[in-house]
Amino acid sequence: MKNLVFIALLICLVAGISSAQTEELSSVFEDANRMYLEQKYDAAATRYQSIIANGYVNGEVYFNLGNAYYKMGKLPQAVLNYERARKFIPNDDDLNVNLQLVNLQLTDKIEAIPELFIYRWAEEVLTIFSLEMMVWLMYVLFLLALGSFSYFLFAKTYERRRYSLMSGMFCTVLLVFGIANFFVQSYRESNTQFAVVMTDVANIKSAPDRKGNDLFVIHRGLKVQVLDNVNQWYKIRLADGKVGWIPEKEIESI
Repeated sequence: MKNLVFIALLICLVAGISSAQTEELSSVFEDANRMYLEQKYDAAATRYQSIIANGYVNGEVYFNLGNAYYKMGKLPQAVLNYERARKFIPNDDDLNVNLQLVNLQLTDKIEAIPELFIYRWAEEVLTIFSLEMMVWLMYVLFLLALGSFSYFLFAKTYERRRYSLMSGMFCTVLLVFGIANFFVQSYRESNTQFAVVMTDVANIKSAPDRKGNDLFVIHRGLKVQVLDNVNQWYKIRLADGKVGWIPEKEIESI
């Protein structure tokens, strides 16, 4: 009995600490927003970073941090945080517009390899919702399907049983599609890594060595795909298909 009381008190204590920390970080977020409006962008960015450092990350925090960096003229940091925000809020109009604006100011204008329409369609379907949003949608669909089938068992008229069965089957189909989409997107995110070039000018090498031949040059703020890493060098691919090696310190993972 004493152990149960101790555990209950411990849970309450942890919950209280978590609630207090959340309120404190919420206050920091509001303070950062106020400083941003006062055009104190450096101070605002510092506070947004402190929130992230405490493990409380979401699309809004990254988006606001990207805005602060953009106002300071730090384009690589702006792109980096906008891209991180897209993982949480991929369909946010303001975010996508700001990302397009900052990309227009970058030195490199890389033309992506044309894709078949079916691949573009599949990509759009997979990225309609973030992983977090998909979890909530699947939970809601599960409850709706469970409720529909439960109502089917107790419905007294044929019409109600038919409609409840159709509703349950429809929700189940959507749930199965959502689960498949979730696993595909999770696999892609865990096995596909992107980064942003942070140095002003980067000479891309043919091998993970300073003595390697120079293949091409890229500049700050460019988003690249990371394919491999060897001895503090990253093998990267550009949107146009070019591949080469860059020092680890010259890029930062999204």
